[in-house]
Amino acid sequence: MGGGPENSVSMIEAISKIEQLTGKKLNWTYVDENRKGDHICYISDLRKFQSHYPNWQLTKSLDDILKEIVAAESSRTAASSISSR
Repeated sequence: MGGGPENSVSMIEAISKIEQLTGKKLNWTYVDENRKGDHICYISDLRKFQSHYPNWQLTKSLDDILKEIVAAESSRTAASSISSR
């Protein structure tokens, strides 16, 4: 469904945020070419959904979600290195 304007981010912004969270530089390449089917920009308008479900609200910010992803990847990497010993 998307997270509305407050939880929208470009891939370049997401990479920058993840680099800040991890303190590591990610290995990525920018290709100035649209992928088939990509939207130039997409931000969900949540007003209709919220009008049908007035008690619903976003519970996680974009930063919270990215922190969870980084933590999960750190846990997965740590578990993988322990099991390979």
